[in-house]
Order: sequence, then C-alpha cells, then structure tokens
Amino acid sequence: MKRIFDLILITIFSPLIISLLIIFYFCGLIFQGHPVFFTQSRGGYKNRKIKIYKFRTMKKTKKKYNTSVTTYGKILRKLKIDEIPQILNILKGDISIVGPRPLHYEYKNLYKTKHKLRFKVMPGITGYSQIYTNSSDSWQKRFEMDIWYVKNRNFILDLKIIVLTI
Repeated sequence: MKRIFDLILITIFSPLIISLLIIFYFCGLIFQGHPVFFTQSRGGYKNRKIKIYKFRTMKKTKKKYNTSVTTYGKILRKLKIDEIPQILNILKGDISIVGPRPLHYEYKNLYKTKHKLRFKVMPGITGYSQIYTNSSDSWQKRFEMDIWYVKNRNFILDLKIIVLTI
C-alpha cells in the first residue's frame, strides 16, 4: 500500500519534480560542472546495500582526497534540494517517501541490536527523526526517533510527516 501511495504522489507531483530536476541539473553544471549527481552506498530495507542519488554539493580540494562543501552546495543542502534525485530511488523501489533515513552502508556493523529495527521498514527521503530532531541532536536521539517510527508507523503519521517536511 505504501509503495502505491509513493507512486501516486510522485505521479501527481511529477511536473514539479521534473522541472526542479532540470533546473537544478543545469544550475549544477553552471556552478559546479560535471558530475552533477553524486551517488553513495547506503543501508536499505533489510540492510541491503543501495545506491542513493543526490545532487553533488562538494568539490575536491588541492589536498588529495579532501572535499569541501561549495557555496552552491550549502544552498542545496540548506533547502534539502540535494535530495530531489532520490525520487529515482523511489521509482526503483529502493526507498520510500517516508521512513528512517538510509545511513552509510559501511556503518552497518556499528548498530546496536535495537537500532537494527530501522531496517525492518523501507528507508525514506524524509522521516520522523528529520522532523523532530536537528543536526545538533545526538545520533542516539535520532535512532530512538527512528525506532519509535518503526513501531508506530501508519498512513496518517506518514501524511503528517510529509506535510511537516514541506
């Protein structure tokens, strides 16, 4: 049911989504050059390895392997625009609109048993912990919020999270 809801919502908003993808693709070319997109391995449903798509927000510095967030990238991150390409992940069935954020795949062995509950649901672009925590909150608090979501998820809660995200 959730997958059907995701696809219906994407279909309804596809003119806006496609327009934003095109606009920020060309802005990315102008302000940062190639590549415009960035991919990263994350832990998905049942902790399967998935590849997340985002607009690139960083550039390499002169020091080998170092990166820094560009001014353009700071704007994309602040407005969460760098997340828009994850619509492709939803279409592929890797993630949902609402769910715990997929975390870096290489951290999969660091989670405590209780935190692994977050892998029992499809990860999402937005979620309960994104609404009710901020970057200054601890990972412990964020994980607790994710676990609460997993245990209490329902259609009305997902709608509330989407509205609060917007």
